[in-house]
Amino acid sequence: MRRSRSELAPVPTHVVTGFLGAGKTTLLNRWLSEPRGERLAVIVNEFGDLGIDGGLIVAADEEVVELANGCVCCTVRGDLVTALHGLLDRRRRRFRATPIERLAIETSGLASPGPILQTLLLEERLAAELVPASVVTLAHARHVLRQVEEHPEVAEQLGYADAILLNHADEVTDGERERTRLELARRSPLARIHVVEHAASPVELRDIEPGALPSEMSGAHGHTEGAMAIALVSDTPLELHRLKMWLQLIERDPSGTIWRVKGRLACREVSEEVIVQGVYQTLEIGPGKPVPPARSELVVLGRNLDEAALRRGWEHCRARENA
Repeated sequence: MRRSRSELAPVPTHVVTGFLGAGKTTLLNRWLSEPRGERLAVIVNEFGDLGIDGGLIVAADEEVVELANGCVCCTVRGDLVTALHGLLDRRRRRFRATPIERLAIETSGLASPGPILQTLLLEERLAAELVPASVVTLAHARHVLRQVEEHPEVAEQLGYADAILLNHADEVTDGERERTRLELARRSPLARIHVVEHAASPVELRDIEPGALPSEMSGAHGHTEGAMAIALVSDTPLELHRLKMWLQLIERDPSGTIWRVKGRLACREVSEEVIVQGVYQTLEIGPGKPVPPARSELVVLGRNLDEAALRRGWEHCRARENA
């Protein structure tokens, strides 16, 4: 019996970003060309730039190329939502022949991943059939520190990252490479950083999970263009209602630009972990692991944030003993 669309599991969806020349094309070409053990779909801005070995292509039309290893490459020439709907329609029609199991979406080199993540969360069908899994950012080891000072979008690409591939590592000295790695770690406290050459990722997409706040991080990390990462921690459980009201308030705050809010929290009213995921003005609060963490941790990343106001709000969310 043929399954209905509603019975298909949501597809884990990864956003691949990075400035011009960082190595996105090489990485995507590797993912499409190498055996992965699962069917991968990749959406790119211009397929012609990939340069996939012609021997791998088994079928092609104007927008979709199928590869011999079962992967699919899809071109975006207009609206991303339209392209994603087409890919999901194709998945539904070909369910008998093993559906797409994972999706990677490439941003342009001059774009922030934020609007794509927001689209995945807000568009009704995409929210039902796709699930945001991670943001993978490529950074050029020789140029990224200069680029992040000159191009605001680079700060956003790094700020959203769950994993950073510090690519072209062979083009700099050991000392330069380590200084760059440490600076990226300060700018992107949620991200796992992998030093690579020729975009040879040491991890599979399925193993890249949303980052957690490192235990050694505290305070705020600010930069010349206003990009900031503010870590908030509490050993006291939080009060869930006040937390929700505060998070909704800061997501709407026009005084600064919040790119991302992520947290794993313990709240007095519930017995399980509370997970917070925010992208721009889109906010999700839901259950996590069955056991809450010993310490609540929340990180806010964005531009020109009011650290004092954020800390006051966070303190107000702590549960009161006599409440």
